[in-house]
Amino acid sequence: MSDERARTMNTLREIAQAVHAQQHPAAEELLGSIGPEATESIPSNQQLAGVALAHLDAWYARNEFQHGAARVVQSEIPSSAGNLTPTLEALARKGRALRSAESLLRRNPESAVARAGAYMVTATLTALAAHRDESFEIVMDDLLPGKKVNTPVAPAAPATPSDAAEEAPEPVVEEAPAEPTFSADESQNDSSARYSAIVETRFMAAVKEFQQWMGQSHPVTGTGAPKRADIKDVATTIGIDAEGVAKKPDPVDPPASDTDLSVPAEPQPTRHVPSAQGIPELMAFLAALQEFEFVEMLSTKVQPGTRALDFGFEDVDQLEAAEELVATYVHQTLTYDADSDAAVRTAQLVLGQASDTDADSVLIPRLRQLETMDLIEINDGTPVIPDLLSDAVRNGLERAAG
Repeated sequence: MSDERARTMNTLREIAQAVHAQQHPAAEELLGSIGPEATESIPSNQQLAGVALAHLDAWYARNEFQHGAARVVQSEIPSSAGNLTPTLEALARKGRALRSAESLLRRNPESAVARAGAYMVTATLTALAAHRDESFEIVMDDLLPGKKVNTPVAPAAPATPSDAAEEAPEPVVEEAPAEPTFSADESQNDSSARYSAIVETRFMAAVKEFQQWMGQSHPVTGTGAPKRADIKDVATTIGIDAEGVAKKPDPVDPPASDTDLSVPAEPQPTRHVPSAQGIPELMAFLAALQEFEFVEMLSTKVQPGTRALDFGFEDVDQLEAAEELVATYVHQTLTYDADSDAAVRTAQLVLGQASDTDADSVLIPRLRQLETMDLIEINDGTPVIPDLLSDAVRNGLERAAG
């Protein structure tokens, strides 16, 4: 192992230790000392990001994450990193975090990607420690061990994140029980692939995180919305940075990607709202869970609905229900508190029935939300439905198109 990589791993360990110990000033001081170029004692932002993303890819290949037993709690990640961490988790679940490094660094400041990578590494180690019922330190020593640096490194041109792949940790995948083969039944294979694709989306991770937040029940407002103090945590589950405030501040200009599909998705500013009703994407998510009967809204609390008790996240027999939930969410996201004509036009655009991408006639922020949830991709300004999600997503779009 090169000294540069050893130094980067040691720095990542220091940051993770500080974050886990809730010594956030110390963690931020370490992150703030990292710049565009490496020094004799500190890696560059690109080096830190590359090593973090390489480890996340390897860790998410483990059965503990593939089978949903270990779960990262995004709501505990500070907002300074929380804008990007859901994206990193979604990419790592697909083994694409490191491969997406160049795109991430092109669309975001290097320091933001490095920070998000470090916080995501800490959150992942924390989740694995909880699942294994071991201490954070034991798990970190196992998966992110300290390395000896033999010689000082002279400042040099920063390594690109792809360089980290040369010595990326090999995915450690535990042996799973042999799966039955269905060589004579291709439809079963197709069902398994479709179900796996849904379970691996950021949307399904959001459903799981909301379920954890809700528990047996959780207080809500009289309109069924999260209380002001809960807005931040609930919005985080769907990748939105928001805070509940007593007085709504002056509006801020949206990022260019919210008005132009040809612009790659950009980080969203924090939304300061007096009520969760001010975040239509969040209310659409809750409306979908309620319509699906995953949750039940009572006068003062939200609790698991009738289908939450039976709905399993890891059982391919639940494919039909999972696709129904996705379709319901897609429909609600495009139609909740939205102009009906714009909702129809937006659905038709994704279905390939319209070509107009004018911001006045297309609900671009709603499409960005579906992109964040891994339910569509936007390539060169064109919305694309992933093949394995096609049935579920198209169902929701067709309902929105009327």
